[in-house]
Amino acid sequence: MMKKPLSCMIAFVLFICVCLGVISGCQRIISDRAQMLTYYNTDTRNSCLWAMKEIFAEESIPVFGSSELSARDEIGFPSSLFHNGASDFNMVLIGRGSMESLHHAINLGAMSDDIPKRKVVLILSPQWFRNEDLVSEAYASRFSERAYVRFLKNNSITKETKQKVTERVKTLLASDPKQLERVEEYETVYLNNSLNPVNRIKLMVYDSFMRVKHLVALVKESNDIALQPQEPVKVKEIDFEKIMSSAENAGKEACTNNEFYIYDEYYDTYVKDVLESMQNTALESSYLDSPQYEDLCLFLDICKETNIEPLIINIPVNGLWYDWIGFPKEDREGYYQKIRDICSKYDVKMADFSDKEYEPYFLKDTMHLGWKGWVYLDEAVYKFYQGSL
Repeated sequence: MMKKPLSCMIAFVLFICVCLGVISGCQRIISDRAQMLTYYNTDTRNSCLWAMKEIFAEESIPVFGSSELSARDEIGFPSSLFHNGASDFNMVLIGRGSMESLHHAINLGAMSDDIPKRKVVLILSPQWFRNEDLVSEAYASRFSERAYVRFLKNNSITKETKQKVTERVKTLLASDPKQLERVEEYETVYLNNSLNPVNRIKLMVYDSFMRVKHLVALVKESNDIALQPQEPVKVKEIDFEKIMSSAENAGKEACTNNEFYIYDEYYDTYVKDVLESMQNTALESSYLDSPQYEDLCLFLDICKETNIEPLIINIPVNGLWYDWIGFPKEDREGYYQKIRDICSKYDVKMADFSDKEYEPYFLKDTMHLGWKGWVYLDEAVYKFYQGSL
């Protein structure tokens, strides 16, 4: 009668040993590849919290953003300027399209203990601050359960802040009942301190499974990264004026067929055929009333509670394009001022580029950072890192 329980126990122990072996092997590989993963900004890497801890170095700073972090160029984009990590300063880019303030509030809460310099950067997109709330499906597609659990376990964050974040998350996961159900279970166990051992064991097992899954997935993905070795770069020796001149020339070469300083391929694909129909279509649009302002405040609350110093990047819209579609200029100015007011209220630093609406090549299309925009941002972030901003 004792043989069956004993066999089960042996099988369980063997399973645990195999898992530990897999974890150890994956961690060793990821640690060896930490430099090449610095600019490998994917959901797989960003969800693998152990990998993020390895990637963060004393000479790095996390930079949270959205789709602009995929808008690469060969001059000012951080991976180009800082030679894919072969530098004495690096930006760890974190974020994809459809990731906004609430995602990054949770990510920051999950990663705060692992950030050595105690500084982070958040690049704001004006388009986040529309009247409508986030699209549930888009939010759910970028939601990281492991980051959320680690955020809840962060003892530096107050229960009040955790509860506010949780209520927003539950609202935005309405399109994903399975994730929503697990979030409610996490809330019960980690926020309300339920002592139900069944729920705790179930969530612990699931979290361990996800940990192994993310480690294995990142190792598999990173097998395909092919980066050419680059010469080391010292950022203090970078001539930003010279880089800015190169960025302007690159912008001129890329934007030749329209008056909006939109690069040719984007203009031909997305704008040219609808240009006339888009005129004055945004006369009633506004960025002055949005749930995103509260989400930004949650991000800054978490910065304060975890003793992290943030730099907020205030990105402008493409003024020429926004004039064409009729988006009121006074409303745009009102949005920029609201961001300034929030930064002032929290007494945090801001790199304010709102006066660059009409500067050619600051943006590359209707919304994403362009050649000169990245150079401005790179220099501002480096000064912030040094403490000279």
